[in-house]
Amino acid sequence: MGLSEYNRKRNFKVTSEPSGEAPVPPGREGVRHFVIQKHAASRLHYDFRLELGGVLKSWSVPKGPSLDTRVKRLAVHVEDHPLAYAEFEGIIPKGEYGGGTVLLWDRGTWEPLGDPHQAYAAGNLKFHLKGEKLQGGFALVKLRGRGAPRDKDQERAWLLIKERDAHVVPEENGDVTEARPESVTTGRTLEEIAADRSAVWHSNRDQVDAGGAPGARVASPPTRIRPPRFASRTTPPRGDGWLHEMAIDGERLVARNGGGTVQLYAGSGTPLGAAAARKRSAIADAIRMLAAQTLIVDGVLAAMTPDGLSDDAALPGALAGTGKAALAYLVFDLPYLDGYDLTRVPLPARKKLLAELVRASSEPGPLRFLDHVAGDGAAFQREARRLGIAAMVSRRAASLYGARAGWVRTPCGVSAKR
Repeated sequence: MGLSEYNRKRNFKVTSEPSGEAPVPPGREGVRHFVIQKHAASRLHYDFRLELGGVLKSWSVPKGPSLDTRVKRLAVHVEDHPLAYAEFEGIIPKGEYGGGTVLLWDRGTWEPLGDPHQAYAAGNLKFHLKGEKLQGGFALVKLRGRGAPRDKDQERAWLLIKERDAHVVPEENGDVTEARPESVTTGRTLEEIAADRSAVWHSNRDQVDAGGAPGARVASPPTRIRPPRFASRTTPPRGDGWLHEMAIDGERLVARNGGGTVQLYAGSGTPLGAAAARKRSAIADAIRMLAAQTLIVDGVLAAMTPDGLSDDAALPGALAGTGKAALAYLVFDLPYLDGYDLTRVPLPARKKLLAELVRASSEPGPLRFLDHVAGDGAAFQREARRLGIAAMVSRRAASLYGARAGWVRTPCGVSAKR
């Protein structure tokens, strides 16, 4: 089967999942490894993977392995996976291919009985497992049913069977998957892994592609973050060619995701300290859930009251999880995305990409897209004043993302800062 089907279903510009070209992990040379990953996707199943021919031959086992020789588990053959995939434990966002939680249930080495390549081709592969939970002899046997000659489901159906040896455990004495549900690497349960957003990858091929945006340049992520500042004005800009947003009371916050590691920055471009970052960990988790491998977003961290307005005084309580205000991160710009520098892309195109990212997230958490209105600033100010919005910010539609962006902030009634 090879890795063509695995690669076809994934976009490696945006996923931290290993590609088919990923190198063999150190220490694996000359030894055949196996891994079983418990996968809570649309239906709970166990992914049984054997290293063979430089890939992980993979079967989806709905009920998991059994140590009872009388029990024959259905094993549906799926696409081969790269060897580096054997190390993955974490979350695939809902709505994506294989979306759900992945737990490393067992791992170890395996020894074939006879030539494994010939046995695999013949559909009768026998082997010994030396794992942390599974030991002894097993067999994978391809079903020879009466389905249509080209029935793909029939072609993929195998059985996983325990061989007779000292490691047999009758089902009435217990099910190994129920007795040992924990991860062999971390000891965590599926629920504990699902609650942790530190390990996330995205499997969809239909990702937001920044390459077609006018002015996008192929580039590595910048080494420094320089958020543009808003200049204060007493009157709003007039005429067309402007985008206007309501000003948000809160703190300027820039988030950078580099392959799953999220760094938060203050409005000055200075990285937040460890204590401050921990208080804002929900923001980092939400950023990881965006379908991108590397990105930088700019926004405002705020405490939103039940009437939909931001309350600067309530932010400390929202960060501590107290009070009635909800923590929200309202993002309004996207200077970098998956290998593309977007600082020279016109503002409407940057915001369009950002809106697609946020709206596609299945679990946005506190993340919100800050929308805008195009046109004359005076008209926006009148409507904002009527709605009780304290201030507005305006940016030229042609503005770039940099020190001289020419962004302005104008009061609509009482003063507020952004």
